[in-house]
Amino acid sequence: MTLLITGAAGTIGTRLATGLAAHGVPLRLLDQHPPASLPPAGADFLQADLRDQEAIEKDTIGISAVVHLAGLTHEGPFASMVEHNITGTHHVLEAARRQHVPRVVLASSHHVTGLNPVDALTTPLAPDSFYAVSKVTTEALGHLYAHKTNVQVVSVRIGSYRDRPTEPRHRATWLSPRDATALLYAAATRPLARPFLTVYGTSSNRESWWPRTGWDTLGYQPADSADQHPAPGPLADRFMGGAFADDELPT
Repeated sequence: MTLLITGAAGTIGTRLATGLAAHGVPLRLLDQHPPASLPPAGADFLQADLRDQEAIEKDTIGISAVVHLAGLTHEGPFASMVEHNITGTHHVLEAARRQHVPRVVLASSHHVTGLNPVDALTTPLAPDSFYAVSKVTTEALGHLYAHKTNVQVVSVRIGSYRDRPTEPRHRATWLSPRDATALLYAAATRPLARPFLTVYGTSSNRESWWPRTGWDTLGYQPADSADQHPAPGPLADRFMGGAFADDELPT
């Protein structure tokens, strides 16, 4: 079973590849730029741009699942979000359909609900930025492909990926690298009863703002918790998206 990781030179991709390779998972790593280092064994690197449909389709041949991490991870002009996040994701899903890849894991973001107040009892979609809008759209693309093709899709709304909590809001949003690896691997490999699943990606934080729906389906049992670390200070954020929710839209 070979996994393809897009965005393999990024922060999450690099550590995910290292963690999975250490457990003997065969990997194909894809990015526009070579990573600073590769796992010592079990991983092949392919340099490609996800805006190139033919390239990504060729690179998915023989793959068991795709963990799609590539794309812009910070706010920017809307056109850039469309080009890199939405179009790139469409190319990945279309390549999976054409090459009969049974599973795609989409890296979504907690910012899709970022304009909900921190004391909200429910968290409907409330994107806090153009970046978040691009993630809402990629989730919608995943839902479409999951229900109209044979590709199963898991959308992981990643929280605050850090080595340790460093801001007050991280008491709710923190996702440790170890837990991220466990969650993304489970999302790529665990059997699903339905073609599409959305889960929030956090560690086992007692003050989490979001439901743990789907964790049991994936067998995800986080090993870390923000409660194991000193509190970074009192929460001052009004919205779940933190600074993303407060910043002006780019022009």
